[in-house]
Amino acid sequence: MADRTFETQLDRMFADQVAFADGDLFVLRVTQRLERGWTLRQVLIGGLGIVGGLIGGAQVLGSGFLGRLSAVTTKSDHFVASGMADLAAKHLLPAGFAFNAEALWMSAGLAILAIGFAVTRAIKQI
Repeated sequence: MADRTFETQLDRMFADQVAFADGDLFVLRVTQRLERGWTLRQVLIGGLGIVGGLIGGAQVLGSGFLGRLSAVTTKSDHFVASGMADLAAKHLLPAGFAFNAEALWMSAGLAILAIGFAVTRAIKQI
C-alpha cells in the first residue's frame, strides 16, 4: 500500500517550478531561433517548389506531351462514342436514352460516391 503522505509531498515538490532569473530571456531566444529556422525552411521549400514546377512545366511543353495527350483523348472519345455507345444502346440502356460523355461521367461519379459510402460504413463497423 502506498504512503499517501509521501505521494502528496512528492506531488507538491514537483508542482512547484523553480523560477530562474534569465528564464524569460531564454524562452525569447529559443522562440526566435525556432521562428528563424522555420521561416528559412518555408522560403527554401517554396522557392525550390516553384523552380521544380517551372522546370517540369518547361519539360512537359517541350516534349510534345500535350499534343500526344490530345491525340489519345481524341481516339478514346471516338472509341467511346462509336463502340460503347452502340453496345450500350443495343443491350444495356432503355430505348431512347442518349449515351454520351455526360452519362459516362455521371455514372463514374455515382460509382465513386457509392464507394465512399461503402468505405464510411466499413469504418463505422470497425
